[in-house]
Amino acid sequence: MKVAVSGSTGFVGKHLISAMIERDFNIIGLTRSHSISSNSKLEFRTCDLYSLLDAERSLEGCDVAIYLVHSMNPSVRLSQGTFIDFDFLLADNFAKACERNKIKRIIYVSGIVPFGNLTSAHLKSRYEVEKTLLKHKTPLTTFRTGIVLGPEGSSFDMIRKIINRLPIILLPRWTLNKIQVLSIKDLVDAILLEIEKNDGVDDGSFDLAHPKVFRYAGLVKKISRKVGKKNIFIKFPIIPSFVSKHWISAITGHPRSLVFPLVESLKHSMVADKERLWPFKKDFEPVDSSILWSWNKKNAVPLPVSSKTPVPFNRLVRSVQRLPVPEGWSMKEVALEYMKWLETFFGPLLKIKRDGDLLYFCTYFFKSPLLTLEFSRERTFETRELFYIVGGVLARKRKDARLEFRESPERDFFIAAIHNYNPSLPWYIYRYTQALVHSYVMRKFGDHLRGLSSKRREG
Repeated sequence: MKVAVSGSTGFVGKHLISAMIERDFNIIGLTRSHSISSNSKLEFRTCDLYSLLDAERSLEGCDVAIYLVHSMNPSVRLSQGTFIDFDFLLADNFAKACERNKIKRIIYVSGIVPFGNLTSAHLKSRYEVEKTLLKHKTPLTTFRTGIVLGPEGSSFDMIRKIINRLPIILLPRWTLNKIQVLSIKDLVDAILLEIEKNDGVDDGSFDLAHPKVFRYAGLVKKISRKVGKKNIFIKFPIIPSFVSKHWISAITGHPRSLVFPLVESLKHSMVADKERLWPFKKDFEPVDSSILWSWNKKNAVPLPVSSKTPVPFNRLVRSVQRLPVPEGWSMKEVALEYMKWLETFFGPLLKIKRDGDLLYFCTYFFKSPLLTLEFSRERTFETRELFYIVGGVLARKRKDARLEFRESPERDFFIAAIHNYNPSLPWYIYRYTQALVHSYVMRKFGDHLRGLSSKRREG
């Protein structure tokens, strides 16, 4: 059996691959870097999951695909948009690529979702990813977990650094919320068992957690005492959550793009639903031994890599906006409306000329076009309209720079996205001129579409 692991260089991915190497699996590790494996059971494939074409190529010949991806850390110099929209696009690409390659099953690791008044953007995103994967044809199994205990786990590492660096720890109100944990060993065992079951289980989402329920403050105290620390804990309920997010980021050194969503999710109690428990897991690693094992950084699992070329720092731009789609419109109609509306919005300053599949964005100020786009017939389909950015005064030429309009599976919104755009303007001039104009223009286009929808309803 050939199993593809997205997020192969992450915390869960490394532990999963290490366990799979010990069994009779052929493993495809998807990674953005150019890596060469030193183990015959593991093959790395370079893959940018923002590219549907990359995703399709990377999943060729695979039987099962493991989805361990999130987008909270940016992959380009400037990312315009929210991680919720980035996560949707990644998941939609992955699901479409699995469908094209006739993958037998996707296994997705998410977080426990406390249904009800869900205010955390992080948990909303995890749930939307699950729904996006489920809307495609490939069978899906989702494991929803609480805090995963293990060396190098981001949540556990934050707790470790807080305990090590703060002799006195203030406990805001949200630390009284309930939470459950899970050893990385138990998570890996569950994924492997799900892969090895010939028929899998019916499509479904399953909560997976150690039965012991903690309050977040109690968990941090338990870890502190278990590893021999003498931190002093003081209840301080009046600390606003935005202050908590900033000081946790400052103390731990983790980027705000990672800390803020995770802390925001702790506003909710994340306790497994007894009606949704995965039925095949009965015995769990003891919490005490999991804490001690996780605290020891020597238990971190390295990947068998003989060479690795890191992704170089770049000055590329990704801009992703979620916009309303008028009822019954195809992405072709949306794209045509966008080009037509741009000329109206900018008036005499902009003219879009068409020559076959080429579109030239022209202005009176330059003889050469500002941008040149080429319509991709091969990579366009009913729910997606794709244009490659092939030239122009404002762009450095790249083969993978592109503009796309992507409809959601439920047809309730679409994504307008620019990928790997390389501006020709000096970076700081671009950042505070063209980039801001683009964001403003997309917001106004969204207003325009909402206006069209409103008129249609009234009519």
